[in-house]
Amino acid sequence: HSSINCLANELHSQSLQSHPKQSPSQLDDDAVAIASDAISSLSNKWLDKVTLLYDEPHRAYHNMSHIEDVLASLDFLLETRPKPTASQSLPPSICDDSDMAISALAAFFHDVIYNPQSSTNEKDSADLFLEFASELCTIISSSLKQGHTTDSSTTIVGNDKKQQPAIMQSEMISQIEQCIIATATHISSANQARESNNILVAVFLDADMSILGRDADRYDQYAGSIRKEYEFVERSIYCEKRAEILESFLPVMDAVGGIPNDETNTLPSSDSSSRGKDKQHLFIYATEKGRELWEDQARQNLKREIDMLRRGTIPCETES
Repeated sequence: HSSINCLANELHSQSLQSHPKQSPSQLDDDAVAIASDAISSLSNKWLDKVTLLYDEPHRAYHNMSHIEDVLASLDFLLETRPKPTASQSLPPSICDDSDMAISALAAFFHDVIYNPQSSTNEKDSADLFLEFASELCTIISSSLKQGHTTDSSTTIVGNDKKQQPAIMQSEMISQIEQCIIATATHISSANQARESNNILVAVFLDADMSILGRDADRYDQYAGSIRKEYEFVERSIYCEKRAEILESFLPVMDAVGGIPNDETNTLPSSDSSSRGKDKQHLFIYATEKGRELWEDQARQNLKREIDMLRRGTIPCETES
């Protein structure tokens, strides 16, 4: 609820700029009075809707427990990360907790649509978030019209056709969508976030991947849960394809059994390894804190599971 309120505050602030002929203070009072109940109702409606989706029976790992784990990791990473400087090109915060609000809403929605047989889960999840954001924008737009009220189940059109698309261009909405979409290509997105100093995306992706760096027992439970979600895949094929995916997660030095040249810091040549030739990342995690906490253990876990899979063994298979 607090994250939704933070987003609502930014949308409200942005909307005030489109009413230059009216008193901002009066608009503030009216908007708060009109929108408060509607925003609370919207929050409850979407909490119930999203919770039902995360409770789907085919989800052994991508469920609410995973979301809670991501949120806990975000708390840790955001608490310890340095404050952005002007040179980092991060947008100014509308409210003090905007980074956490963006990350929390991205975490809440990033796996909301999850079908192991679909290749569009991330896009579909982002679209559902935008549907929620559109309803929130409708409430904010309507609240700025004195004497006009709306409830969270109504999407305002008519007089709001021009204003609502402008509100949807909110920087916070864009950043949340970006975080969700980035999970479709975890490793390359994390590498790009690190190189471009996109701290928010880097922190979010590290939190989502924190499971890879947990202790061996916890990691094996995760691996067994993933197998359960993909139980429709024939076992030998699963072992082969899962090993290939995990191999792609490993940084180039671990994938090819060597390290970058110390003098040139270049990646191994294309003929060094058929598995490592397309790799461009030197780390699993994009943030320094993530690397300090999880990098070494994640590499150990990944290499251990890859070895098991190639021998036809799946961690915690019978326990999942």
